[in-house]
Amino acid sequence: MKEEIVLIGVLKNRRDLKLLLEKRWYRIPLLYAPRRRAGFIAFYQPSTFGKSGQCIRYYARIKNCEIVKRKWILPGEPDHPGAEDEYYLINLQEIKRLPVPVINKNRMRISFGFTTLKKLLQARTVMELFNIPPIEEMLSEELRKKGLRFSREYIFSLPDRKKYRLDFVIFCKSGPLNIECDGEKWHSRSAQRKKDRLRDIALKKEGWSILRLKESEITGNLKGCITRIEEKIESLGGPLHR
Repeated sequence: MKEEIVLIGVLKNRRDLKLLLEKRWYRIPLLYAPRRRAGFIAFYQPSTFGKSGQCIRYYARIKNCEIVKRKWILPGEPDHPGAEDEYYLINLQEIKRLPVPVINKNRMRISFGFTTLKKLLQARTVMELFNIPPIEEMLSEELRKKGLRFSREYIFSLPDRKKYRLDFVIFCKSGPLNIECDGEKWHSRSAQRKKDRLRDIALKKEGWSILRLKESEITGNLKGCITRIEEKIESLGGPLHR
């Protein structure tokens, strides 16, 4: 039996959710519309939703699609700069609520993606939807086994107040070490690689050392990754706290 394909879309804010529930449609700028066909669509609610965010709660079967202008979708904003922009309007059947929300436990960056209806109805975390290995959990467990003290999802603010969320931080005698787990799905994109480079440059200017570990390295040679971390810590004078 052929698997039902599900498109994962993102609701930017509560207004988008209200439109979804009232109008039973979802819009995507035509320029960014996914090319792959799907029978269903599920909706990710980001952190802008507060306590009800960072999860998928709703999904629906796709009825049909059409191309319309933004001013038709949102007639109350005729003077919007993008009023004439074309959108891919997805008309939906009944909006259903998942029995249990699919949680973004690892704070993955979510954009358009595809999964199957079976996975959507069975998954408990977003990572399960895309068959993404829990590389951060794997590394965290191994670091604990080694008795290394670390902080996860550490927030660091630059002098210009720009903030970065760091995967792992180990404070060493010669300066802090940031360890990043680079998942292939996201960090293989050229735009993200550029952001990563600029981020690393900014952190290094503030005295940070950076160690990036690829998904394939963590899943294929976790012990080797730990060795690299230990060697880096040693080169920084050892851990500040034991």
